[in-house]
Amino acid sequence: MAAFGILSYEHRPLKRPRLGPPDVYPQDPKQKEDELTALNVKQGFNNQPAVSGDEHGSAKNVNFNPSKISSNFSSIIAEKLRYNTFPDTGKRKPQVNQKDNFWLVTARSQSSINNWFTDLAGTKPLTQLAKKVPIFSKKEEVFGYLAKYLVPVMRSAWMIKMTCAYHAAITETKVKKRHVIDPCIEWTQIITKYLWEQLQKVAEFYRQFPSQGCSSPLPATPADVETAMKQWEYNEKLAMFMFQDGMLDRHEFLTWVLECFEKVRPGEDELLRLLLPLLLQVRTKLREIEEQVKERGQAVEFRWSFDKCQETTAGFTIGRVLHTLEVLDNHSFEKSDFNNSLDSLYNRIFGSGQSKDGHEMSPDDDAVVTLLCEWAVCCKRSGRHRAMVVAKLLEKRQAEIEAERCGESEVVDEKGSVSSGSLSAATLPVFQDVLLQFLDTQAPTLTEPGNESERVEFSNLVLLFCELIRHDVFSHNIYMCTLISRGDLATDSHLPRPRSPSDEPSDESERKEQDAGSGIKMEMFSPPMHCETKGSPSPEKPAAEPDSKAGCKDKGTDPAFPQLYEQPRHIQYATHFPIPQEESASHECNQRLVVLYGVGKLRDEARHTIKKITKDILKVLNRKSEAETGEEGQKRKRSKPEAFLTTEDIFSKFQHLSHFDQHQVTSQVSRNVLEQINSFALGMSYLLPLVPHIQFIFDLMEYSLNISGLIDFAIQLLNELSLVEAELLLKSSNLVGIYTTGLCLCIVAVLRRYHSCLILNPDQTAQVFDGLRIVVKSGVNPADCSSSERCILAYLYDVYTSCSHLKNKFGEIFSEFCSKVKNSIYCNIDPSDSNMLWDPVFMMEAIANPCAPNFNHSMVGKILNDSPANRYSFVCNVLMDVCVDHRDPERVNDIGILCAELTAYCRSLSAEWLGILKALCCSSNNGNCGFNDLLCNVDVSDLSFHDSLATFVAILIARQCLLLEDLVRCVAIPSLLNAACSEQDSEPGARLTCRILLHLFKTPQRNPFPQEVVKSGIGIRWSCDRHLLAASQNSIVVGAVFAVLKAVFMLGKNQSAYLDVYAKYVLKTICQQEWVGERCLKSLSEDSSALQDPVLVNIQAQRLLQLICYPHRQLDSDDGDNPQRQRIKRILQNMDQWTMRQSSLELQLMIKQSTNNELYSLLENIAKATIEVFQKSAEMNSNPSGNGAAAQGGSGSNNSSSSKMKPILSSSERSGVWLVAPLIAKLPTSVQGHVLKAAGEELEKGQHLGSSSRKERDRQKQKSMSLLSQQPFLSLVLTCLKGQDEQREGLLTSLYSQVQQIVTNWREDQYQDDCKAKQMMHEALKLRLNLVGGMFDTVQRSTQQTTEWAVLLLDIISSGTVDMQSNNELFTTVLDMLSVLINGTLAADMSSISQGSMEENKRAYMNLVKKLRKELGDRQSESLEKVRQLLPLPKQTRDVITCEPQGSLIDTKGNKIAGFEKEGLQVSTKQKISPWDVFEGLKHSAPLSWGWFGTVRVDRKVTKFEEQQRFLLYHTHLKPKPRSYYLEPLPLPPEEEEPLTPVSQEPEKKMMEVVKPEKSVPDYVNRTPGGGPYGTNMPPELNPYGRLQYGQQAMNMYTQNQPLPPGQCVIYIYIYSIFSNHYQQPAV
Repeated sequence: MAAFGILSYEHRPLKRPRLGPPDVYPQDPKQKEDELTALNVKQGFNNQPAVSGDEHGSAKNVNFNPSKISSNFSSIIAEKLRYNTFPDTGKRKPQVNQKDNFWLVTARSQSSINNWFTDLAGTKPLTQLAKKVPIFSKKEEVFGYLAKYLVPVMRSAWMIKMTCAYHAAITETKVKKRHVIDPCIEWTQIITKYLWEQLQKVAEFYRQFPSQGCSSPLPATPADVETAMKQWEYNEKLAMFMFQDGMLDRHEFLTWVLECFEKVRPGEDELLRLLLPLLLQVRTKLREIEEQVKERGQAVEFRWSFDKCQETTAGFTIGRVLHTLEVLDNHSFEKSDFNNSLDSLYNRIFGSGQSKDGHEMSPDDDAVVTLLCEWAVCCKRSGRHRAMVVAKLLEKRQAEIEAERCGESEVVDEKGSVSSGSLSAATLPVFQDVLLQFLDTQAPTLTEPGNESERVEFSNLVLLFCELIRHDVFSHNIYMCTLISRGDLATDSHLPRPRSPSDEPSDESERKEQDAGSGIKMEMFSPPMHCETKGSPSPEKPAAEPDSKAGCKDKGTDPAFPQLYEQPRHIQYATHFPIPQEESASHECNQRLVVLYGVGKLRDEARHTIKKITKDILKVLNRKSEAETGEEGQKRKRSKPEAFLTTEDIFSKFQHLSHFDQHQVTSQVSRNVLEQINSFALGMSYLLPLVPHIQFIFDLMEYSLNISGLIDFAIQLLNELSLVEAELLLKSSNLVGIYTTGLCLCIVAVLRRYHSCLILNPDQTAQVFDGLRIVVKSGVNPADCSSSERCILAYLYDVYTSCSHLKNKFGEIFSEFCSKVKNSIYCNIDPSDSNMLWDPVFMMEAIANPCAPNFNHSMVGKILNDSPANRYSFVCNVLMDVCVDHRDPERVNDIGILCAELTAYCRSLSAEWLGILKALCCSSNNGNCGFNDLLCNVDVSDLSFHDSLATFVAILIARQCLLLEDLVRCVAIPSLLNAACSEQDSEPGARLTCRILLHLFKTPQRNPFPQEVVKSGIGIRWSCDRHLLAASQNSIVVGAVFAVLKAVFMLGKNQSAYLDVYAKYVLKTICQQEWVGERCLKSLSEDSSALQDPVLVNIQAQRLLQLICYPHRQLDSDDGDNPQRQRIKRILQNMDQWTMRQSSLELQLMIKQSTNNELYSLLENIAKATIEVFQKSAEMNSNPSGNGAAAQGGSGSNNSSSSKMKPILSSSERSGVWLVAPLIAKLPTSVQGHVLKAAGEELEKGQHLGSSSRKERDRQKQKSMSLLSQQPFLSLVLTCLKGQDEQREGLLTSLYSQVQQIVTNWREDQYQDDCKAKQMMHEALKLRLNLVGGMFDTVQRSTQQTTEWAVLLLDIISSGTVDMQSNNELFTTVLDMLSVLINGTLAADMSSISQGSMEENKRAYMNLVKKLRKELGDRQSESLEKVRQLLPLPKQTRDVITCEPQGSLIDTKGNKIAGFEKEGLQVSTKQKISPWDVFEGLKHSAPLSWGWFGTVRVDRKVTKFEEQQRFLLYHTHLKPKPRSYYLEPLPLPPEEEEPLTPVSQEPEKKMMEVVKPEKSVPDYVNRTPGGGPYGTNMPPELNPYGRLQYGQQAMNMYTQNQPLPPGQCVIYIYIYSIFSNHYQQPAV
């Protein structure tokens, strides 16, 4: 075998081309020669031969042990195998010879470059191209050549690898200290820079010719731009190939792609055309997961703790609703300035809650709209202004949304708003569906005839939708069409069709005939009675109250009109909702009539009824004009009273109409009145309507809830007054200065009553102010004017001071006069204590006939002003008449008006009125208050005159003669304090004071029955005076109200039981007044110190607060165990969205009253009561029978199917536990800490259960889970965590251990066999993660906690506790949490960002990523792949599976244990190789290691068939030689022969070169200088077989067996130690 590659010995040269073996012994480690023993030091080293005896002799006589020989031989084989094992070259990079394999490109080598790149673009093998690779001076130049020759991207990538390897080799040669450069980042920057340059060339061309549409084509593209585009297209594909092959830094490249896309300017479509393919390749799945991204992004925003809230439109929606309600409660609707206007209210409600795309309605917007409707309708809030406020807010919101939809500003009509009839059929208001849903589900209906609150709410609903329709927020036309399409207006067969009520039949026969002919008429409810009907009966009038109450009940339950309450809700709404009385709305009016009454007799009767009532009212107005007020007219009235209807008769018919019909009637009548006044002002008529008749029209419009029409009517009248007054002067009428001021007083009373509605419209407010200013002619003296003028001036002052825009507009002409009005009317007055000579007959004639005509009030006022004695006598005589002589209510009203007129002209009378009232109420002061003459003649304990006196005082206050707060300060408080201090004989005065206060503080009711008012003894007769009294109530300072409440509360403590009972009745009645409760609650919300008075002990203050908060409810009892906790529990259980303010005030008062010793006990009670409320709620939710609550606002079985739709917020979400968290948030942080502690204890119960019984443990766990599964409970915990850093740390630690325990239990297979346990485990895990989400800010503040939680979250996924298949929702929660923690590590506080902080964040980020990658390892699953996507994009590598001998064992230290190997290989590990280190076309194995595949070098043995084949190929038969051959002499050695001719040494040199191996070829392959195996490139004269190209093996790595020269004999000598290294072949 050796002869195959070696020449015969006779042809071998004597001189070897290289040195032979050394002439010294080879040195081995630990050889004996190096041992410094004593013998070796003395004698030197003595070599002992292996065989004793003759070294050069024979070993024939030596006995060798065959086993020893065998073992030695085996050790030789093993050692050979060890040395032959391939070294691990996997860590080494491939080495390239930068001198031999590369050549620098120059200008002279262009032809060679062209040829080489042509071959590269073709199919020439890379092994041949790798011999000489062109290198450019600039690396980026290679991209231009690659694109020019359109080289396939795979071969282009190989070219770039070779270029990179060359530069890396050059860098290592030049730089002593090796600096490793990452080729991924380097070439990413190179190729992106090159691509950007090409893109800029294209961009510069297109920016010179901006797009001008299709009509203007672009000029021809220059050559350089065309080249740049081709370069971009090619290199973009090359970059994508390198990106996919892992040759580029993926994060860097993707970032560059996005940056390029962001830098594209608007209109650069050509650049987008170039970039979009690249961008779309990178983000192909973005559209597919867009919805998922939105949902999960929203969950991240809500910290994963409000997912169920979003599903039930609770949670955040409830928070927004409560915020809106708080804004409405805190807003002052009595004034308008920059910080307190309709615009500011709108911004607080809708400004922060807009959806991202404002033109889309969001669910929380729907909830806010629904809340606004509820706020305007419910009885829990008061004020007619609410409907207008809601309508204007929604109108503004609708205009904003429509402007955003259309992309243009709002177009406003000259009128400000148009009728809904002008809307096209296709026009749908923005909030139409939301409002319709409100009507379907939550709007009140008439179901119980005796339910007063239901009637009030229904009236508020009618008013609300009247305003919504007027402001085009709700389309009545679309509403009717919707009802028709849904069939909601189809009545049941057993119910009659609703009809407009006709006149009541005059007799029984007519009533029967009408009932038989046209069915049963429908009656609108009666007007509400005075406020005492709501409360307990007065002890002073035990019989009167029940009578009035019974009357109201009888009227409401009249059996003649039962069908009104049985009709479906939408029939009621369609019947009563008003429509603007304009020509544009005629279609809707006709549509309504047809739908409700058909097209027959019923519709005609409905029309006839309206016309008849309108005609009757106009008859009264036309008959009793001012021109007929003389004696003749009165005679005609007395002569035939039966021929005409009275106002009472008209109202009795009017109240039976629906609100729609009432609006229609009042609109027609008001237009007629305006025509009369306008006709008179133009001099075309001599008739004016009476002021009482106009007041009657005001009352009808107010009763019909036509508030907007009422205000418009009043303003139109006001604008005509100046013309009317001028016409009266022109005609020299005796009504000059009387008619206009009297009518203006009625107008002012109406405007004062609806002041909050008026100031919502600044234009109307300015118009009113200017009109009133003209009427009173600013030059009038406020101290010397009529009562009407005084009231007008007072309102002018109030309007001016409450509206900032009026100050800006009229400040120059009214500011000085405003101060005069303030000093004259609104100055505080001290009571007089006069005791002068009393004249019993002074002005008795005027007092006896207070309505006498031609009474000169101005002159009498001057007389009273000049004489204090006259004033003293006058007030005493008036009070004697009111209290003793005449107690007729009508006369008392007349006397009160007379005194008001005289007080207006004599301001000093105000102090006399205060003084004499103080004398009566403080009669126990033994005459210290003066007015002894009156006290001697009036018995204060006589209860019969108390009502008359109270009415008289109310008129004085209404007419601005007295200020209500002055009466409280100077009269009421001293009288009540005297009684509270148990002064002698103070009880009668205190009782009188209580009666006066009760009358003054009760809300005057709208009642158009003057005579009935007088007969019932209620008090004030004229509605204008009642309105003015209500205005005085609204203007009183809230401190005076609290003073009255506290004084009355303390009354009766040491007095008689009768006074105690009456005081409680008065206190409760006052607290039941809506304006009292609203003013007190608003003040307490701003400052709760009003009830912290030394005169009240804690329990008294709490009782008083309960009266203010819940005036219609019984007070809490103090019975039972721990009454404080029970009371707190009741507060939380009974709380709803309307009483949340009251609940907060109660708890805050309890906290402020507690001392340091009592505070801890109180906080514990609050915390425990809170948990008990949640536990009870959880039990009720788990009980199926607890779901029987009916929806609010239902109308029984008559509701249509559409009425059963789910409301925006359910009734359970409006009350109870849903509101506990917002309530606790309003309390001090100490409360939140205790609640959090108690909640944490409950949370621990669900994790650590001490019961040994599994059944008991499951029961406790289920109980805990039912509590924890409530989203309100989680919301409570998260709310309490705000600002509780210490509690947060403890709770986080507890939650960490709980979650860790869940994962541990999962690993121990505790949940595998029980599906219920697994479900409970997932619920428990989800709840705890929700809590952790609420504290993510705390987690992210600490690097350690971030790392711990990130590893734990990863452990949850890697352990299989949650995965994508079993619980995808929980899996995405865990995954998103982990994502936030990872990416949040890089985020820095932008306010304090610095280079150091950024580096620190990056370091923490890399440490976290490194730890997570270590935890992930090589584990593979679909869930873990999602986790890997959160980590930075790793460098893409080539994976190589390595092998090892089968049966290999590894010890604990990682070392292999020998002796257990078997034949064969087994998979061992997976090695990663960079794509940059794998070179195609190179023959070396680096970075691949043959040892990875178990490869060793072994002897190449020629198989039998190869040998036989060689013989067959090269066999020659022996030819007989001639005899001469044998006779020739033997050949002599050359040195003995004589040289004949010179012999060429060239063959010898060539043979020597053949023997010399190439340096770059491994030892085990002998190569010729030409690169082929020995013999393939030999000269023909030396290689007779050169003509036979015996091929080599694959990949040019192994030499084939060479043929022997013929005729030569080769001896096969097997010398293992000499020739083994020359014939070896890798074997696996």
